[in-house]
Amino acid sequence: MLTIEQEWVLQLLRKSLRNSTETISTPADTDTVTGIIRRNGVLATVYPNLPTALKNALQKQYFAAINLSVQQNHIGSQALKALSGAGMNCIALKGWELRNLYPEPTMRAMVDLDILISPYHFARIKDVMAGLDCSAGSESSWKHDSFKKGNVHFEMHKRLTDDSGRIGTWEKELWDRAVKTEDNIYRMSPEDFYVFHFIHLHKDFMNGSLGLRRIADTWLLQKWPVDVEAVQNLLGSFNLLEFHNRMVKLGKATMGEEPIDDGSEILLKHAFAHGLFGSGKSYKAGRIVSMGKSIKSGKRKSRLAAVFPSYKRMKAQFPVLSKWPILLPVCWLRRIFGLLKDGMKHNWKMLDYSDVSEEDYAEMKRFFEAGGV
Repeated sequence: MLTIEQEWVLQLLRKSLRNSTETISTPADTDTVTGIIRRNGVLATVYPNLPTALKNALQKQYFAAINLSVQQNHIGSQALKALSGAGMNCIALKGWELRNLYPEPTMRAMVDLDILISPYHFARIKDVMAGLDCSAGSESSWKHDSFKKGNVHFEMHKRLTDDSGRIGTWEKELWDRAVKTEDNIYRMSPEDFYVFHFIHLHKDFMNGSLGLRRIADTWLLQKWPVDVEAVQNLLGSFNLLEFHNRMVKLGKATMGEEPIDDGSEILLKHAFAHGLFGSGKSYKAGRIVSMGKSIKSGKRKSRLAAVFPSYKRMKAQFPVLSKWPILLPVCWLRRIFGLLKDGMKHNWKMLDYSDVSEEDYAEMKRFFEAGGV
């Protein structure tokens, strides 16, 4: 069973998103409630409906979140227009669209601003962002590059997923269905945006994270007008239909539209325990379960995958492999040397799974089964 504090937070979330008229009283254990709200990324969502005592306790964090949201909107809009003006096609991802489903956009907090860009030219993007006083990190060899201005962080995406199969093909096709707005910014088709939400949610889920904000996003997304048959066909071809159905069911249970069954309770307890971004232990346990049929084999394969990533990732890190695949062993040695050079103490933490117990492994297996993966 959920605790009194957990039930109270769900009641608060329902009042905030469903505009119910029920009275919210102050819970006895306010510290536990405050921790749940902050850990699950829903402070901006529930703050207007908090009792006065909790509002006062969280006022600084709330105003900081609203200030960041205003900055993100202003600087993000500038970036989209500047990138588009420089001849690059842009799609604003995830929270930028999802926030419009909330009663007020500022009720949906964002950590960073994600933009998919095509054609992708790091040097040109860097020049455009420098014109907006945004600094850049070094170019990534894989999925996205990072830029920031003050507290506003951007992730400029070269690609959306790590998949080289059916999902990878879909990613290339989505530009053909994208619609250009009056500002020359692209938006995914409703079906592609809906599907991308579950692709991204599944990735995070497999890394051991869920959180109430993602559950709220999923529930609100059911209002998104889509061709249901087209969406189901896509999700089915990605082997994500059962996961989708479980997440939709979880959203309804969380928002009080249907009873919380055993599976939804397992998922909610995980969200309460590990929060929006999961924990180091939940991430490791997720990798172990997804990579091995036992805790022992999962740990071994997880370590190997960290040192020897997929060939596609190796090609992204070492472009020479596209022309000379025979050099793969040399590139592996260069990668290992780089890991050692960057700091063995830091990288050892990525490879150390000793803190994941049989109990953690069994709990993560239950989590995966409850999510239909």
